[in-house]
Amino acid sequence: MAESTAPPRLRIPGAPLTFEPHAFSRPRPNGHKRPPSGQRFHLWVSGCQMNESDADYLSQGLTAAGFSAVPDLDQADLAILVTCSVRQNAEQKAYGRFRELKAWKRARPGRAIAITGCMANKEKDRLYERLPDLDYRFDMRQYEAFIQDLQGEYETDPAQTGGAILQHGLTAYVPVIFGCNEVCSFCIVPFVRGTERSRPLTDVVEDVTRFALQGVREVTLLGQTVNSYRDPRTKAGLSDLLEAVERIPGIWRVRFLTSHPRHVHDDLLLAIRDLPRVCEHLHLPFQSADDAILKQMRRRYTTDEYRAIISHARDLIPDLSVSTDVIVGYPGETEEQFQKTLALLEEIKFDVVHIQGFSPRPRTTAALHPDDAAPPEKKRRINVLLDAQRRIAEDANRRWLGRTVEVLVERAEDAEVTGRTRQNRVIIGAAPLGAQTGTVRRVLVEQATAWQLRGQVLN
Repeated sequence: MAESTAPPRLRIPGAPLTFEPHAFSRPRPNGHKRPPSGQRFHLWVSGCQMNESDADYLSQGLTAAGFSAVPDLDQADLAILVTCSVRQNAEQKAYGRFRELKAWKRARPGRAIAITGCMANKEKDRLYERLPDLDYRFDMRQYEAFIQDLQGEYETDPAQTGGAILQHGLTAYVPVIFGCNEVCSFCIVPFVRGTERSRPLTDVVEDVTRFALQGVREVTLLGQTVNSYRDPRTKAGLSDLLEAVERIPGIWRVRFLTSHPRHVHDDLLLAIRDLPRVCEHLHLPFQSADDAILKQMRRRYTTDEYRAIISHARDLIPDLSVSTDVIVGYPGETEEQFQKTLALLEEIKFDVVHIQGFSPRPRTTAALHPDDAAPPEKKRRINVLLDAQRRIAEDANRRWLGRTVEVLVERAEDAEVTGRTRQNRVIIGAAPLGAQTGTVRRVLVEQATAWQLRGQVLN
């Protein structure tokens, strides 16, 4: 029996590997395999860290199947777009990139374009009608079937790559739970990524172990609601997973995001406090500080409950940094309601705030209401919050002046290092005696701005 050339299973969980009609490839008129030169692929990634992680796993699978990743689009035979659909401008960005690829495809016979990610799941085969030059659309939950489908089109030789897995840098994103059960009124994620599906703890540990052997020193565990994680067999939670991952040799730092306020419990906070390799950072979106808006958003907590979570977390964890997400211009949001959001920023003093104007998404209940805040008004509210956060962030960073912090060096050049603290602050340190990328150094903080720290590397 001939040996199978199917790529090794990399265990991105989700829906079973079943084909839906035309989900993976548009039939080609000649039907024959491409020449051996057609093995090079180029990835374009837009959106959140989950998309970056999806692209990473896709690259690994393609490489193991005999394809080669190239950084230069002009060298590629296959362009793959990993798209986002959370906001309308993300979709417009993907369509713009596709238009640029049309000329690239027509410049050389045999080139092809594929689309995956949230936009591909949302639009499904309508993409073939909108984009006549599109060759493949696939769901990342079925990426292995897509690779097998590609192998029927391309002549590949897995032996030429030795089953190689792409090398990582110092950091890696590792998905631990897919989908979301919260169904917030503004969010399209449950419709394009499905309901929650947690990976087995042993699979996550195996992935992180492999990354550590490749030189990764910091991992971020990912999920749309990462603190909903439950091992499908043992029901172990996120705190158990953090404990298992931080024991892996070679891993120096562990982070996780994004958390939902409803699922923040003491076991998670104590894991942040007590596990030495888990970083003191919590990303916890609040979206709005008006209870009526929160109820319309279906967030299922009040502003007082959110405030209590942050207060308790800071009591338990010294030097905890907290980042958050905010939406302005939600349908019906008044100036008074917006001012409550501004007041909460001033009160809690977040380290980082990600601010977006409301963007109606198809199939969400929020899209049924008038988008009554005009774009200039949304922009004004965003700028008001940004101005406030700039002051808050600078004050927060100034509290580190004169202190010594631990920095994972991500770049070292010209007697200067750049990295991040355990609290996820960017820091630049003078290193007259030099320092190597990938090392952990102590830096004395001497300057602080809203967006970074500066200091002296201690030898």
